[in-house]
Amino acid sequence: STSRSDKRQLSFFARGNYNFDNRYLFTATIRSDGSTVFSAKNKWGYFPSLALAWRISDEAWMERSKEWLSNLKLRLSVGTAGNNRIKSGAINSTFSLAETSDKNIYFNETSAVVLQHASNLSNPDLKWETTLTRNLGIDFGFWNNRLSGSIDAYWNTTKDLLMNATIPSSTGFSTQYKNFGQTSNKGIELA
Repeated sequence: STSRSDKRQLSFFARGNYNFDNRYLFTATIRSDGSTVFSAKNKWGYFPSLALAWRISDEAWMERSKEWLSNLKLRLSVGTAGNNRIKSGAINSTFSLAETSDKNIYFNETSAVVLQHASNLSNPDLKWETTLTRNLGIDFGFWNNRLSGSIDAYWNTTKDLLMNATIPSSTGFSTQYKNFGQTSNKGIELA
């Protein structure tokens, strides 16, 4: 009447940075995540990102503005991240004991408990939900950074959403975890 399904995750992460003349900054990152909530063919997800920055205030042609402009940096980044937040065992068929005795079967006038399918249909094709993030930002500082801040414009798109969807009752089940749909959100942040 009980089952146990371990949920484990293994991650690898690599990052490379390059700084040219303290004005041009580059960062490349790759993250690889493996999760036991997915089948062997979809167990691993790979999530790269790239970030670029330009310190405009350190350019030679900005020298005359140093007395009032202490920092001006333009940033651009694009990257992905994964989500595996579903219950463990969603890719496997599970069974449970019948909840009422009227579902029991009888052998030689003796009642026997019946196993029945769980309400959730398994889906071995589930894969990582992926969010793509894009960001464009400006950092600024005036009068020896007495006044400083940043402005960021972002756009996030998430695809292959992990959803527990209602399915036709003719399947013999009521729900199934699926990858579908896409969401997007965008905005501007001031700090």
